[in-house]
Amino acid sequence: MFHHPKVLTDAVRSVSVKEWKISSDDVVGSEGGLKWSVAKRVLAGGRQEGVEIIEIDNGVMKFTVVPTRGFNVWRANVENVRFGWDSPVAEIVHPQFVNLAERGGLGWLNGFGEWMSRCGLESLGPPCKDGNLTYTLHGRINYIPASYVEVRIEGTPVSRIVLRGVVEESLMFGPQLQLTTEISTEIGSPALTFDDVVTNLSDLPQEMESLYHANFGPPVLGPGAHFVAPVKRVAPRDSRAAEGGMTAWEIYSGPHGPGYTEQVYLMELYADQDDVTKALLKSADGSMGALVSFNVRQLPFMTLWKNEAASKSGYVTGMEPGTSFPLPKPVERAAGRIVMLGGGESHKAKVTFKALRSTEEVEAVTESIKELQVADPEVQTSPLEEC
Repeated sequence: MFHHPKVLTDAVRSVSVKEWKISSDDVVGSEGGLKWSVAKRVLAGGRQEGVEIIEIDNGVMKFTVVPTRGFNVWRANVENVRFGWDSPVAEIVHPQFVNLAERGGLGWLNGFGEWMSRCGLESLGPPCKDGNLTYTLHGRINYIPASYVEVRIEGTPVSRIVLRGVVEESLMFGPQLQLTTEISTEIGSPALTFDDVVTNLSDLPQEMESLYHANFGPPVLGPGAHFVAPVKRVAPRDSRAAEGGMTAWEIYSGPHGPGYTEQVYLMELYADQDDVTKALLKSADGSMGALVSFNVRQLPFMTLWKNEAASKSGYVTGMEPGTSFPLPKPVERAAGRIVMLGGGESHKAKVTFKALRSTEEVEAVTESIKELQVADPEVQTSPLEEC
């Protein structure tokens, strides 16, 4: 089974295919009897007017990619395991309705409702001043439309669906960074993988930050849910996260009522001999979970965001591997956590998310994480933000 790439968007050649579909019924040699499909369409109405989405069904996992929004993934699910959450922002908001500078640089939140947001590329973290520059929350890449989009259906070495996108964050007297991403999934698999390359398009050195803001709500998240990872060291971001002396930072107790504010924990993880690590969010009863795997040489830092607010206020947690922590860029630069790309150089990262659908799967992954925990974690009780 093989299908030549279908180009859906190409800004250089002014190509824009608005409606398109392919399925297992259209491809000779589709194997295993599983029905799969890929379909592109354009949304209408409200703030989602004109947003282009690609809906993928690999026979087991369904997910939605948004080329209009930095090639992010709005939602994904495998049976009753959901990758996503119930944001107060229900629509997939078009970038034209988002002013990143609004509310003191918090405008990014006007469209925040997806499962997987990319943060970066020039900067990420909270709004901040950096010399004469002012950075807004989590950067710009999540609200830049892709300039190139293609779909491939591959038969070898495994049958899989691949979406390739190119997103450019470039301006005069500013960053010249290009994201080339491939989001792939094997036919019949409960997982999807991001293979990303960020390239410095200029001939001068440039700083780069990248973070995968993967967000989860019920049913995996709930009172008693548990974050499991081979933690090497962990610190609270601020005094709010440090409350309780870091005694149960990995356990969830919400949702909570009025007065609750988010808690953020910053960590480094142990990895195997190939530098691959994993982190798990498992449900309270251990019957389901969400697993993320990545290479710590490519993404050395892990952030856990706990927003256990009332359900309709955005009850959610984020597992966020990144090149740096989501702290102000001057803080990250001073700590040596900013990637510097020379002219023409690239940074590669591979991240895989997998849905776990049984107690047996969750227990097996939990045990594999324990095997990576070669020593007790170093737990810092003082806020990293204040060090």
